[in-house]
Amino acid sequence: MSEAQPQQPDPLKEANLLFYEKAKKSFQHLFELAKAKNELHFAFSLAPEFRGTQGPGWNTAQEAHTAFGEYLEFINSGPVTPFKTRVALAFYCQLAEASGFYEIPKNMLRVAEGHRYKAWPFQEIVEKHEATGTVIAPNANKVIRNLVGHATTLGLNDMAEIFRDAFDSDIRNGFVHADYVIWDDGIRLTKRNGGDRRIVSWPEFHASLERGINFFNLLGETVKEYRDSYNPPKEVRGQSGTAPECDWTICCNPETKVFSISCL
Repeated sequence: MSEAQPQQPDPLKEANLLFYEKAKKSFQHLFELAKAKNELHFAFSLAPEFRGTQGPGWNTAQEAHTAFGEYLEFINSGPVTPFKTRVALAFYCQLAEASGFYEIPKNMLRVAEGHRYKAWPFQEIVEKHEATGTVIAPNANKVIRNLVGHATTLGLNDMAEIFRDAFDSDIRNGFVHADYVIWDDGIRLTKRNGGDRRIVSWPEFHASLERGINFFNLLGETVKEYRDSYNPPKEVRGQSGTAPECDWTICCNPETKVFSISCL
């Protein structure tokens, strides 16, 4: 009877495990830097798409969390089918394009740098159509590049690498532009308008999807950890806008989980 052969290490799985460890440390480091610099504006940054007069049902960051759960429930139920793969691709793009939620690390970078929370932190990369003046929202590629560049400027190189490596832009572009084919050997990215064609093997796609899911989830867990830390409530001194400096109460209700910031 032959001895069992030792299981060979999976390089994709090992790379992901290293990514998760670095992501968790990087998020915590960034949040601590922002909190130490200006705790009031750090707290503002924990609430993405906080537009003041904007009512319920208009927050895409909250929608991204709802979609996260619904996508996972569908993907993890029943047998794997080509349609389920298309849904997984849509889920992957949802995660990559969730710039409303990524306003959190963008504002954390701003506060860590010594600036204040900004209601529209990606405004600098928003473009307008030359002829019509229509606003062109930045896609995932531009948002990620902006985060990478900002983190690099602050010397947060590990954080920059996390943003850079979170998503595969080829997979995202292929699905968004319907420039892909699902085949036996994986997802074929045809690049019909030019460039080298690419086959993303099934193990590679599953590793990329898992990385994107955990990147989003780790950021969410970090946000929750710091929000929950304001139970019991904490008073801080600070200034918002042009109003005089005053005392603020930051609170996370332990029952409703409502996070609030109010001036005394």
